[in-house]
Amino acid sequence: MSTYPEKKYISADDTTFQDIYDSIINELINLENLTPDKSRLAILESILKQLCKCIGSDTAFIFELLNQNIYELKLSYSVNNNDSLKAHPIMFPAEEIPDWHNKLSNREIIIEDNIGEIDVTQLTNENKKLLSFGVNSVIAFPISYAGKQLGYIRLDSPSFPVVPAHLRLMKTIGIHLGSIWQNIDKDFLLMQNKSLINKNKFELEKEQQFLDVLCRDYTSVYYVDLEKNTLEPFKLDRVANAANFISAENPGPFNYTEMIETYSRKYVAPESVTFFENTMSIVNLKNELKYKERIVFRYRSVPNLLRQQYFETIVVRISTTSLNYQLLLGFRHIDNIVALEQKRQFELEQALTEATLKNEVISALSQIYNAIFLINLEKDSFKEISGKGSTHRLAGKSGCASLEMNRLCDEFIVSEYKDKLRQFFDISTLQERLKNEETIATEYLTNDNNWHTARFIVRRRNESNTITDVLYVTQIISASKRREQSWIAIAEEANKANVAKTEFISQIAHDIRTPMNTIMGFTDIVSQHIDEPDKIKYGLEKIKLSGNFLLELVNEVLDISKIENGQMKINPKEINICELFDEFPPSLEQIQLGKNLDINCIKHDIIYPEIFADPLRIRQIYTNILSNAIKYTPDGGSVTFEMYQQKIPSSKNIFLIAKISDTGIGMSEEYIENMYSKFTRETDSRINKVPGYGLGLSIVKYLTDIMNGHIDVDSKLGKGTTFTITLEIPYLKKRSRTSPGTLTLDDYSKICSGMHLLVAEDNELNYEVISELLKMHNITCEHAADGSICVEMLKSSKQHNYDAILMDMQMPVMNGLYATTAIRNLEIPEAHSIPIIAMTANAFKEDIEKCLNAGMNKYLSKPVDIFSLLKVLSEYRNNN
Repeated sequence: MSTYPEKKYISADDTTFQDIYDSIINELINLENLTPDKSRLAILESILKQLCKCIGSDTAFIFELLNQNIYELKLSYSVNNNDSLKAHPIMFPAEEIPDWHNKLSNREIIIEDNIGEIDVTQLTNENKKLLSFGVNSVIAFPISYAGKQLGYIRLDSPSFPVVPAHLRLMKTIGIHLGSIWQNIDKDFLLMQNKSLINKNKFELEKEQQFLDVLCRDYTSVYYVDLEKNTLEPFKLDRVANAANFISAENPGPFNYTEMIETYSRKYVAPESVTFFENTMSIVNLKNELKYKERIVFRYRSVPNLLRQQYFETIVVRISTTSLNYQLLLGFRHIDNIVALEQKRQFELEQALTEATLKNEVISALSQIYNAIFLINLEKDSFKEISGKGSTHRLAGKSGCASLEMNRLCDEFIVSEYKDKLRQFFDISTLQERLKNEETIATEYLTNDNNWHTARFIVRRRNESNTITDVLYVTQIISASKRREQSWIAIAEEANKANVAKTEFISQIAHDIRTPMNTIMGFTDIVSQHIDEPDKIKYGLEKIKLSGNFLLELVNEVLDISKIENGQMKINPKEINICELFDEFPPSLEQIQLGKNLDINCIKHDIIYPEIFADPLRIRQIYTNILSNAIKYTPDGGSVTFEMYQQKIPSSKNIFLIAKISDTGIGMSEEYIENMYSKFTRETDSRINKVPGYGLGLSIVKYLTDIMNGHIDVDSKLGKGTTFTITLEIPYLKKRSRTSPGTLTLDDYSKICSGMHLLVAEDNELNYEVISELLKMHNITCEHAADGSICVEMLKSSKQHNYDAILMDMQMPVMNGLYATTAIRNLEIPEAHSIPIIAMTANAFKEDIEKCLNAGMNKYLSKPVDIFSLLKVLSEYRNNN
């Protein structure tokens, strides 16, 4: 720190300081109001002498910046002698002292102390220049006007410390000198020019008047520099403290962001805080002021001493030509304006409410009706009204009501409704027809095939209750009318379907009872002839035949249920169509129902044996039609199943064609038209004894459609029927799989002989059946009555005790799905490896997926087919 020399230094606490302060202010006023016969030089000398005396400075300089710092005028004065102000050449050009000029342009006061003690490497150009003139400490402050730097004053070798009172005195001198600068040309300190002084004084007074007006309207005004994040007060109102957040004794500059946050927290009403801070943020102001010169907004504050709480803020760019983000920020209270606006708003809302009440009926109707006429019955006149939103307006069309009604009838209404509508539109009879009604309506069809509702509504009656005005409205109801007609059609179809289903239930009940009676009857017969092998064999054959029929019935009912629920899917895979065809001859021999039929199966022109198709669905299609052919062909007749392929040019698909012909009873033309409908059978006394339930052909049609195929039928009563099924199917030039050799039941029985199974089955009879079937093939098993018992039996058994588990899905205590999951989670070696085969009556695809997702390996449906079961078991015997 430096040792301050003993100089004439006046503290702010000294009583003479205020005298000097007042004297300088008076001199500045004298300088502003100077007449031509007075010496401007003497006044400036007096001001600088007193300032130097107050600060304790040796020398004072005034630098005037003209023509963008190209020329400077230097004036010096020393306190230690009686030298007067003199002009000197340029001492420090602006480009040589950029740091000072930047700071002074931003209206900062420069205070440099002990320059000689600064490290040489840290010296600025300004410091070096001062040291070259023997100056070790300095104070410089700007002379500015309206944010523009006009010059500055430099005080050499001042006494320290410099206190805020001294700084305020310097700012006052700089601001006042700047405000009268326009009266002074570059040689103002040495010349007197009366005309120039008068002109500059006039301009200054005009600008001062503008500032006075601005400040009179606004409670507080601030100068803001967004680039520097600074704020300085220009005018403060002590009473309107809601917009005054800076002490009048501290002129700043202040940190803009901090002051806005302080003001917002202290004065802004809670509901306006976020809006105020976002709007006043530097980022938002810069974005807004890129495209406009001012921003004006309102907010609510905490009430001040005058109970004012509504304020308006204006942010104005000082420069209209350059975007330097130097702004004036003004606040004014607008409680009286808000109160007036609220009063006007209330009056407007009242008027709007009254208008809305008057128009609400027509406005509501206009949302519903596409045409509205206001008709005066006494004058036979109309005005057309159209509606939009919550109000209505006159469309402009008007005239004679009777003529308009007749025109509408003639031009728009179909002929069959015209007579009816002429009577309805008759204006002369409306008063009588509406005498005891408030509205009448009718429906009609227009030429554009749209249905309409026409309605007359009473709007006004006179004192004698006679109707004087009505509203005529029309509404398009095509959608609702067609829905109504559709509902009627749907209801009729539903009634037909219900009748058909009722007949189906009656028929299927009969079809179920017939094989059940056979099963029950032959069971009794067998039990009564237990020692007669021929009768036992005959009875068992009949029981099996009836059981197969019941199974076929259940399968087709399930299939039609899948179709109705959209669950029937196609699952194509690589198959050999010749192998699939070869399955049919032996199976058809089994379903002849004891008839003597000539059954022929012929395949030819099989170009590509390997195809990509769903074998299950192909079997279903062919089996259903073949079954019908056998059912409806009497003894001695013939059934022919022919299959061949046709190429499709430039395609990777082929046509797979199957013809199934019979010499049966044939079908009528009427029945052929409806034969694919569900629950439909030909009404013919010749087939009343043939078992059937009208589902097979509907399933065939559905499967053929979803497999991109079609069916042709040729049938004549008494001569037979031919079905031609054509399917478009992708072919494979080479087989991509290895086809296993065909094994017989005996082959699978030998493979599985000696296996030991765990059977989870809650039904004792079902377990007895499966255990006996397995025993016939030298396979033993143990019984678990539910899923939990199955889990415990496996858990407590010796390792590799069971070769596989047959798991039912529906069981008490724990079902098959949970049991399988529990087994797979056991901490025993074979928990993850033992085969688990689902064996259940649940026959839908999602049931299969549930089984596999639970951890089962395979799925078999009930009733159990021993061939299929042995085939599956053989896979795991081979694997082991």
